Amino acid sequence: MPAETLQRMSGPESAQGPDRFRLAKTLGITAIGASALAHEYGATINYASTNSLGVYPGIQDLVPWAMLTAGLMLIPKVFLYMRFSAVMSRAGSVYVWMSRALSLPVSFVLCFLDWVGLTAAMGFIAFVFSTFLAQAFVGAGVPAGAVLLNPIGHLLLGLVLLWAFFAAHIAGVHIYGRLVIGLAALIIAVVIVVVGYGFATDPATFVRLAQAQSGVSLAPPGTAQAPSAAAFLAVTFVFIAAYGGLTGAPALGGEARDPSRTVPRGLFLGWFSALILYTAVTAALFHAVPWWATLGLIRGKAAGLATVPGLISVVAPKFVGTLLNFLVAIIVGKTIIPQMMVCSRLIFGFAQDHVMPASFTHTSRRKTPDRALLLTTVFASMFLVQSCFGGWAIGIVIRSFSVLLMVAFIALGALNVSFNRRFRGVDWAERMRQGTPLLVLMAVLAIVISAVLLWGGLIVPGTPWFLQPLFQGLVAAAVAIWIYAGARGRAAARGVTLVHVTTELPVE
Repeated sequence: MPAETLQRMSGPESAQGPDRFRLAKTLGITAIGASALAHEYGATINYASTNSLGVYPGIQDLVPWAMLTAGLMLIPKVFLYMRFSAVMSRAGSVYVWMSRALSLPVSFVLCFLDWVGLTAAMGFIAFVFSTFLAQAFVGAGVPAGAVLLNPIGHLLLGLVLLWAFFAAHIAGVHIYGRLVIGLAALIIAVVIVVVGYGFATDPATFVRLAQAQSGVSLAPPGTAQAPSAAAFLAVTFVFIAAYGGLTGAPALGGEARDPSRTVPRGLFLGWFSALILYTAVTAALFHAVPWWATLGLIRGKAAGLATVPGLISVVAPKFVGTLLNFLVAIIVGKTIIPQMMVCSRLIFGFAQDHVMPASFTHTSRRKTPDRALLLTTVFASMFLVQSCFGGWAIGIVIRSFSVLLMVAFIALGALNVSFNRRFRGVDWAERMRQGTPLLVLMAVLAIVISAVLLWGGLIVPGTPWFLQPLFQGLVAAAVAIWIYAGARGRAAARGVTLVHVTTELPVE
C-alpha cells in the first residue's frame, strides 16, 4: 500500500466536522478508568476466585498468587493498548487497531471471536447474579430466595437483568459515565470490608463457624501434597478473564474528550486498580479460609458459602454479612453494563468498515448505537441459557481464550508497524514506533505469555467436546469467516474492494 495512501489514515478528527459524529464526546479520565474497573471487578473475583478450586483442586492455596500472576502477565497488554489508544482512539478499539496495523479480515475474525467471548461472559454474569442475590435473600431471612438457585430462576432473573441494562444504555453515555464512577466507589468500599474481615479472621474460627452453619464436615486432607503446577497454570489462564475488562477503557475512544490523552491514562488506572484490589481480596480470603475448607464447602453442596460474600458472612455479624451479600450482588450484576458497551461499540466499528450491515451504525436520539446494543443483548441471552444448562465454567473460559488471542494478535500488529516499510511516513505509525525497542520487547512478551497460558488452559476437565472453548472458538471463527465473505461479496457487487477501507481511520 503506498505511503501517500496510508497518510490519509492519520487525518485529524476535527477535519471531519462535528456533524459527522454519531457518538457523544463527553467522558474524561475518571469515567474511562471507572469503566475499566467496573468491567473487571465482578464475578471472577467474587465467584470464580474461590470456585476455581472445584474445577482445579490441585491449585490448593496458591489461588492468590495465580490472581496476582494473571494481572502481572498482562503488563505487555496494558503497554500495547495504551500505545495504540494514544494514536488510534476509536469506538471499535482493538478491531480498528488490528485492521489498520495488521489485516482487515484477520482483525474481523479475531474481534468477532472476542465479541462472542464477551457475550458469553455476559451470559455467565447474568447466570451467576442469581447465586449472589439468592444468598443475600437467604442471609436476610427470606428462604424463598433459594428458588433463584435453580436453573429456571437463574434464567428468568438473568433475562430481566440483561434487558434492563439494555434499556439503561439507550439513556445515553453520559449516564453511563456517572453510573460507572459510582460503581467504582462502591467496589472500593466493599473491598475494604472484605479485606478487613479476611485478615482479622483466624482460620480455625472460620472452619468452626462454617461447619456449624453449613452442616458440612471440614477437615484438611489426610496426606499432604504439593500444589500442581498444571493446575496453577490453568487457574491463571481462567483468571485472565478477570482482567479482560481493560477493553472497557479503549472501547470509549469514540466518546472520550481528548481521547489520545484520556483513554491511555484511564486504561492504566483501571488495570492498576484491579491488580491491587484483586490481590488484596484473594490474599485476605485465603488468609481466613483454608483452601481445603473452601473445597469442602463446594463438594458438600454448600457452594453458596464458597463465594466472597458467602465466606465473609460466616464470620461477620449478620447485618454486615447480609448487606455485603446485597452489595456484591449489585457489583457482580453491574459488570454487564460495561461489557454491553464494549460489545456494541465493536459491532458499531464493524459496521463503519462495511464488514457488517451499515444499519448497525444507527444511533438513538441519545447518540447510543441502539441496533448494535440490541444484537449484543440477544446473543448474551443465548449464552445465559448455555450457562444455566451447560455449566458456569464455559462462559468464563471462552472469555479467557478470546482475551489471550486478542493480546497475541495486537502484539503482531505492533511488530508489523515497527518493521513493515509501508508504514513509513504515516503519522499514527510514526508516533506508535516511538521507543521501538521497548515496543518490540513488550510485543514479543505478549505473544509468549499468551501462547503459554493458552496451552495450559484450553481444555476444561469433565466437559463435553462440544462445550470446550476451543471447539466453540472454531465455530465462532467459521461464522466470522462466513460473515466476512458475504460482506466482501456485497462490496464487490458495488465495485468496492473491502480492504481499502483500512487506508483511512474511521470517523469515530
